[in-house]
Amino acid sequence: MDKEKLLTVGQVAEIMKIPKSKIRYWDDMNLLTSSRNTENGYRMFDMEDLLTISDIDFYRRLDIPISKMTNLYRKSPEELWSILDETQHRIASELAELEKRYQGIKRRKNQLVQLFELKEELLSDGELDVKRIIAFDLKDPNELQTYIENPSSLVVYIDPQHEADIIYGFAADDGEFMDEPKIWQSESKQTETYKQFLLTIRSEEPTVNNFYPIKEKLIEQGFQTGRVIGRYIMTAEDEEGFYTDYYKAWVEVM
Repeated sequence: MDKEKLLTVGQVAEIMKIPKSKIRYWDDMNLLTSSRNTENGYRMFDMEDLLTISDIDFYRRLDIPISKMTNLYRKSPEELWSILDETQHRIASELAELEKRYQGIKRRKNQLVQLFELKEELLSDGELDVKRIIAFDLKDPNELQTYIENPSSLVVYIDPQHEADIIYGFAADDGEFMDEPKIWQSESKQTETYKQFLLTIRSEEPTVNNFYPIKEKLIEQGFQTGRVIGRYIMTAEDEEGFYTDYYKAWVEVM
């Protein structure tokens, strides 16, 4: 290309809608073979450079690493296939992780929706969704990882014979953590009836909670109460400046 037809980095950037900084970076990484204006030292690009930039931009949009782009036109079809295949597997793994995060966000939002609903409706009929509670061992990496992935696996259990004692445990699914000490497990033919409500417990002083007012309301309605099980939702500062734990809870009624 004649000198008059050489383009500056600014002109290339405008034509190709690519930031000048990116083109300069690719050039500094020796992905391009631009020439220099002998009068001012500016980078100058010809038509072949534009085609190279187009190809680099194409592969970068596919998330091919810069390190794999050196000597692009010297790569064999087999080498290019290997680079694409490696990148495809990496992106598939990233997509799986993104889907996991997406589902985690949906699950947490749904839990917050339940919190809003429980705030609106003080007591309602609800089916218990906890089948087994085990002792929560913070030193167990598997339990800790499960909690990290789903904080609502943390539960509280209140035995009707010891209502002043709140027992913290871990909600385990069928076949999960079978060797761990069991706090409670539902019977195969569950016939209990539950009322669900929003249980609040002061984080640093669990004896400060709203279970007794809930129990009194149920007694006024003619019910007797049994066990209480609550799934953790979130912790927030209350109006008095204390941290309060919120649980979607079920109380057995008879």
